[in-house]
Amino acid sequence: MVSGDTLLDTVALEEDQEGLLLDIKNKQVLYSKGAYDRVYPASITKIMTALLAFQYGNMEDVVTISEENITLEEGSQVIGFQVGDKVTMDELVHGLLVYSGNDAASAIATHIGGSTGKICGYDEQLCCSAWMYRNSLFTNPHGLQDENHYTTPYDIYLMLKEALRFPEFTQITQLGSYTISYKSSDGTEVNTPLTATDHYLTGEATAPKGITVLGGKPEPPAMPETVWRF
Repeated sequence: MVSGDTLLDTVALEEDQEGLLLDIKNKQVLYSKGAYDRVYPASITKIMTALLAFQYGNMEDVVTISEENITLEEGSQVIGFQVGDKVTMDELVHGLLVYSGNDAASAIATHIGGSTGKICGYDEQLCCSAWMYRNSLFTNPHGLQDENHYTTPYDIYLMLKEALRFPEFTQITQLGSYTISYKSSDGTEVNTPLTATDHYLTGEATAPKGITVLGGKPEPPAMPETVWRF
């Protein structure tokens, strides 16, 4: 558990930023600033969406893209699906975690929960594992702006810790690129190359010496929320 703020000389966040650095092996809090303060998670939301896909989804299921899945705010990060396209759950999760596709997040949500509003948060029938995230509320599966959508640095840690239990999560989040394959509404095969939005994977950022990045979830084009191994 984290109690109060813990300063570290080599870490400095802006006044309106919160963060948490933990040494899991030795069970130590190396740095903490506002660990339980509510923050807007943006695309970090997709960690929870991926968790629910792994827990409740079948990776071999074929999902038909609906109008709801592509009706997103202007400028939204999307893979480019069209209504009627047929995509496996496995490919959607890749599009979610590698490219941060909001249309992929929406498709996962509607397939598992019936609508984008039931994939996360405290829907007792679906998200029974979300009890542990007591200071979070997810109103959508992608993190697009909603004033009622929030989490905390400590809950993000809990989500990442849970996500790392699934080998698929780490395997996918370590990919620097991926070609997503699916069938369009007319039955033709579509292959779309995707470049990871994680700057550590694309070489735009370098991890500190002696540290291996295990995985995480960025908010394009910002730096990622990550798990490091020393």
